[in-house]
Amino acid sequence: MSRATDLSYQHPQTGEWAHHIKDPHGEALHCFVNPALEVRLPSERDSLRILEIGFGRGANTAAALEKLREINYAGQVSGMGLEPNPAFLEPWPQKPPDWGEWPWWNSLETPWTCQGRLWSGFVKKAKAPAALPAEPWADWVFLDLFSPNKHPQDWPDGLIRALSKASRPGAVLTSYCCARTLRNRLREAGWQVERLTGDFRRDHLRARMP
Repeated sequence: MSRATDLSYQHPQTGEWAHHIKDPHGEALHCFVNPALEVRLPSERDSLRILEIGFGRGANTAAALEKLREINYAGQVSGMGLEPNPAFLEPWPQKPPDWGEWPWWNSLETPWTCQGRLWSGFVKKAKAPAALPAEPWADWVFLDLFSPNKHPQDWPDGLIRALSKASRPGAVLTSYCCARTLRNRLREAGWQVERLTGDFRRDHLRARMP
């Protein structure tokens, strides 16, 4: 099985793919992880807290952990994922052995840890904003829900306000989605918004909380 085949899955009603079909891992790095790392370096004196909305099979969080290993980050990592459509992930394929550590694979609700590191987290089968932290928590926010134009029910009016409350000062939010409505809501909530260009023939978004 190819990495792309195992990571990507479709929405059963609209047929929309959850990830780039040919290179979902590259998309995760390009649209989510690298833009966050460029402006919000993790400090080993404090924990790095990663919040992923639309967790899926965890491609973005896995790419983040891989990148942190690559830069020899020795600090603490705390992860939280929210997956509103867990039934879409079934059946889970067998994880290829060369993928490395994806400790949540096939068991979203089991708390995960990374062997030999102070890295841990959990995933909730739940929707935002109801399941978001009520206090500032996140440093990196990966917003990876199905597109708002096809799936507005996943993007309720209170989502961005709740994400803002759940983000610590200096937090960075990244997303493949550059919809004008999303950019406007982020700006209204106090985020500094950038529209980025690059690979994968799509613009993507980075927003920073002052």
